[in-house]
Order: sequence, then C-alpha cells, then structure tokens
Amino acid sequence: MLSDSVSTSTPCLPDGPPTGCLPPSLADLDYSFGLPGGPYALSLARELVRRLLDEHGLSDMAELGVFAASEMLGNCHLFSGNRETDLSLRWRFGVLRLTVFDRHPLHAEGLGRVCLARRRVALSTLDAVVDACGGICRLEDARQPLVGSKVWVVFSREAARRYAEC
Repeated sequence: MLSDSVSTSTPCLPDGPPTGCLPPSLADLDYSFGLPGGPYALSLARELVRRLLDEHGLSDMAELGVFAASEMLGNCHLFSGNRETDLSLRWRFGVLRLTVFDRHPLHAEGLGRVCLARRRVALSTLDAVVDACGGICRLEDARQPLVGSKVWVVFSREAARRYAEC
C-alpha cells in the first residue's frame, strides 16, 4: 500500500551519510557529475549543490551556489538543447568553483564567435550578480580534444555573504 505522505527529498539521493561516518571536510569538496540533458537536470543540480555545500559546512554559500548552477545549466540547455552536461564543484584556496561543461556543437567558420557572444548576453545576469558580490564568471570554448563550452564561477564566502544580504 502506498503512503499518502510526500517526501521532500530527491529520491535518487541518500538522506545523509551512513551512521558512524565522519562528516566530510572542506578538503573533500571535489565532485564532478554527468547530468542528463534537458530541464530535469536543473532541479537535480540545485539539490546536489545545496546538499553538498551543507554537508561540507558551506551552507552559507548555498544560495549563491544554487543560483549560479541554475543559471549556468539553464544557459547550456538553452544553447545546447537536450545534450548531456557535466557539473563540478571544488573548494580550493578559500573559494568555491562551479564549472559546467556542455556538448555544444561546433559552428561553421566565424559563427562560433557570434554564438559565444549570444551566450554571454544570456549569462549577463549571472555575470553581473557574481561580479557585484566579488566573484568571477567566465564562458569559453572547451579546450581540445573536448567539443563544447565551459562556463564557470568562482566566489568566496564573503561574496556569498554579500549575495545573501541583497
């Protein structure tokens, strides 16, 4: 018999670490995920980012992290359709770096710059917010042998605090 209660957790994620495990440290915050194409990946990524930052003691960075992941993945979906994406989160030297790789197809000669410019415009809100908070946002073509685009943000706890105050 099915229960009438609704679970608020994402069904594919565990409810927490196994009993008796030590909590993860900041040095352990180094994750990469392959995500399916399409809008489903957005909600999954938001949940992953929030959970990972909470579990690593960076819950104060979750709001900006979730916003950044949403914007970056939304941009990938808008320009690359239902192609798979990769999301990585890393904590190094007092800053959080979120990176999204997509499999954006190659363009004919000259059109790549036009497309990259359009993508930058579509990321202008994220760029402005992260910049105003003291972080960095970038978009570039993926380096060979990869095909696609890479968008990333880097920000500190101070930048996340500034974002939370707005």
